[in-house]
Amino acid sequence: MQIEMLRGAYSNQELSERMGEITERRLARYVAGKAHLQENEFDKIADALSIKQRILAEQWAASLGLCLAGKDPAKSMLKRAFHYWQQHSRIAKRAVPSSPSPMTTIRTKYADRLPRQTPPLYFNSYGSREETPEGRERFARGYEMLVEFVHHHQSQCDVGAQRGISGRRAAQLMRRAACTWARSEGIALLQDNSVPFKNDVKLVKNLYEGLRFFAQPNFDLVVARVNRFK
Repeated sequence: MQIEMLRGAYSNQELSERMGEITERRLARYVAGKAHLQENEFDKIADALSIKQRILAEQWAASLGLCLAGKDPAKSMLKRAFHYWQQHSRIAKRAVPSSPSPMTTIRTKYADRLPRQTPPLYFNSYGSREETPEGRERFARGYEMLVEFVHHHQSQCDVGAQRGISGRRAAQLMRRAACTWARSEGIALLQDNSVPFKNDVKLVKNLYEGLRFFAQPNFDLVVARVNRFK
């Protein structure tokens, strides 16, 4: 709500564009209690609002009735926020990743490049640098499941259940196969953070709708005060 009050003449869409997909997603996940806010993300939010980080931190603290001490209000406020998140977030000890899985990235952006037939690739057995029959077989299993995940849009649990293994184990095999295939194609999957989680897209939309709803009465009060003194 404080950010919504500070955004001034910027529309929700413009603020979203100024922050960028990754920072916007991180902010939404912070509001939802899924992740804590990093200092570089706080800086990007302040830049998107065209105000100094110190002012944003002081306004944030003032809205909560807090008094910040020290020379760096932003770090002080982020430290407070992190401790609060640790104490109250249900997932603080098992934080939800803020980036999509390699399989999701392939399904969203590179599905047209992923062959349905298993390519002549392999990954080695754990701790081994040499090609092994076990490595080739493991890649073939993982790749077959990856094709079902990407092209048939099956969940990792369904993919695993069809083979009598857990969803977690299926995800491990698919992840290794996905990274092996991506390397052969020159795709840096682990550095690609441009694909948002499906649920986060809805979360961001609902976040802005909620901010606009709760902030509008405050905007109306400000306008009324300004008009009264004209």
